[in-house]
Amino acid sequence: MKYFDTLTEGVGEALSARGVDDEKLLYCLKCDMNNEGLYYDTYLVFDSEALYSVSGYDRMIREKKNYRNEFEFKEYKEYKMTELKELYVDRYRHTCRLMGKFGEGENEEKVCISRFSSGFSEKTEQFSRRYNMTVKKEEIDDTPLAENSPYCPKCGQKYPDPNRKFCPYCVKRSSIFKRLLGLFGEYKAQVTVIFVLMVLSALLGVVSPYFGTAFLYDKVLDAAGEFFGNVLFAILMMAGFRLISEVFQLVYGVVFTKANCKVMHKLRTKVFTSMERLSLPFFTSKQTGSLMTRVDRDAGEVSEIFANIMPSFVVCVVKLGSMLLLMFLISPLLAVFVLAMTVFIIFSEGFFIRGQRRLWRGINLSNRKMNSNLNDSVNGHRVIKAFAREEQEKERFGKNVNTVRQAEFAARMRGSSFEFMQNAVFTIGGAILTVFGYYLVVTGQIGLGELMLLTGYFGMMADPIYFLIWAGDDVSRCLDAASRIFEIIDSVPTVKPPQNPAKIGEVGLKGDISLKNVSFEYEAGVPVLKDISLDIKAGQFYGIVGKTGAGKSTIINLISRLFDPTNGNISIDGINVRDIAFEDLRKSIGIVSQETYIFMGTVADNIRYARPDATMEEVVEAAKNANAHDFILKLPEGYDTTIGSGGADLSGGERQRISIARALIQKPNILILDEATASMDTRTERKIQNAIDNLKKGRTVIAIAHRLSTLREADTLCVIENGEVKERGTHDELIRLKGKYFELYRLQAEALKTISMD
Repeated sequence: MKYFDTLTEGVGEALSARGVDDEKLLYCLKCDMNNEGLYYDTYLVFDSEALYSVSGYDRMIREKKNYRNEFEFKEYKEYKMTELKELYVDRYRHTCRLMGKFGEGENEEKVCISRFSSGFSEKTEQFSRRYNMTVKKEEIDDTPLAENSPYCPKCGQKYPDPNRKFCPYCVKRSSIFKRLLGLFGEYKAQVTVIFVLMVLSALLGVVSPYFGTAFLYDKVLDAAGEFFGNVLFAILMMAGFRLISEVFQLVYGVVFTKANCKVMHKLRTKVFTSMERLSLPFFTSKQTGSLMTRVDRDAGEVSEIFANIMPSFVVCVVKLGSMLLLMFLISPLLAVFVLAMTVFIIFSEGFFIRGQRRLWRGINLSNRKMNSNLNDSVNGHRVIKAFAREEQEKERFGKNVNTVRQAEFAARMRGSSFEFMQNAVFTIGGAILTVFGYYLVVTGQIGLGELMLLTGYFGMMADPIYFLIWAGDDVSRCLDAASRIFEIIDSVPTVKPPQNPAKIGEVGLKGDISLKNVSFEYEAGVPVLKDISLDIKAGQFYGIVGKTGAGKSTIINLISRLFDPTNGNISIDGINVRDIAFEDLRKSIGIVSQETYIFMGTVADNIRYARPDATMEEVVEAAKNANAHDFILKLPEGYDTTIGSGGADLSGGERQRISIARALIQKPNILILDEATASMDTRTERKIQNAIDNLKKGRTVIAIAHRLSTLREADTLCVIENGEVKERGTHDELIRLKGKYFELYRLQAEALKTISMD
């Protein structure tokens, strides 16, 4: 049995007791209510003969250290396929019903099979669809279902974002840190040199004070000392050790900086490459500011852990370890006291890190929201000023800034409180150490120089201990940034490239397009396209019309494989689009969308974006065909004029004409026009329409337009309504039919008459 849930042992026994062979069951679905709306664990399964419903309670029983599932049976129902003809989902606000149709025609009866919370709607829709296909004895392709499962195969938890196959529940902090270290894998020699120099520099830094305290007072200034009177020797030794330590620190700093910069460059490139690999749903579900943060600020946070935190951590551990060792050699009693303080601080640090991670994540989320708000305000400044909404935007931004302030205040207050406690412990401990140390000097157990060395080491321990206090804070923040970066890197595209792509010749795809029983949902349970079938012949001018939201642009997205259909197949030249390499598919399809985007650069670079090797003559030819040549020559530097990101220096019609030229220079065999002339006046539209008529020869052209006059010459027109094909035919045929197309045409004609009268 496959999908969508696992049949538990208790439910399997309940079915077997009623003569159901679980080996023949095809699909299993678990809901959280029965048909009366009572909260039961309801299992729905079916084989080739009937649908079976079992309700009861799932319980986890603990036996010693293990758990087992026990099912408390309540109700069983069976529906024969010869009677239950169809399943469908009836959606409400918070709950849904799985409905069944019994009988046909006038004898048709609708019965509630089960109820469930809206969160179960996605898999219930899929379950229903497969039941209906089984009733009709249609072939079922479960490949897309297996690839697009919303559940993590490792832990079984649902992905937070179904568009990205990333499971935060399976990620451990230790594994994140190991992956970060793995980035330095190709720099093993440099890392070894850096580590050795770090350790030597730290040890020399610890040994250096010995010559200025214990050695100087007890062996140089004391008449009984071995080096009595050799003050210069003591000074040279102290300075020499210090100087060598600084040189080592300088060398490892230079080597480490070079390696770290290369790793961060590689990481940023990898994050950007991973984002580009992901499918369109990923970008439509994310805010621009959030994605920019992943590449920019989060990568900077990761750099911080290598550039500052790790080197400081190694140095601090070596210093603390070596100082404690020397303390034990001088006075084990005082060393034990200092060690107890150090252990207490380190353990308390562990508790601090746990809470601080949550607070830093809150700061990150609030900052991302603020940056997205800022991005909206900057990019939408024209709209803001046009509607005089400056005060509203100021208030909205103020709320976001206040959220950031509160999040940062909570984190820093907690950190300050923790620091105060650590300072108090350190101050009291230092006082106790000094008093008890003088007692040991007076009683002759240690020398004055040794006491000065001990107190000096205790003072030197402040920096490493303070670093450890705040290291947890910084590490928490950096690991959060790293987890967000690896979330992008580990995400799997929903539209995957074929493993063994079909071979497409240099000529490319001809343009025979076929859609068979295609259905699609952006949101589970809300179908946009319903069982659509279309056949578009190579070289044909095919028009698609319909009201806004009917699903016209969705068809275009599916043909160009920006999305994959929920059900059904799409083929071009008899090859399933899933088997065509992205490069071959996109090279053969040119799209002019109603939403245009102009990149930062020259006009010529924007036109040749689809084919960077295009000559200037080809650029000019494409611009002329798109009726863009004349206005481009009026720009300050013609084709070499730099235009802003998003085409801010151009009008809507000018941006759209450059977009058309960009598609034409690609010389695609399939040209898709999605409201390509929507932003143009009638005269310009006619000129472009004439250019498109010339380009139609030998090409498959699919056009979507609200102005039906632009589609009069289409070889075939298709009328889409509520995701379904309502009518097909030529303009004249559909006018004579007096159906949906005739109604749209009549409404537009009346509107034009009204405008001309005004």
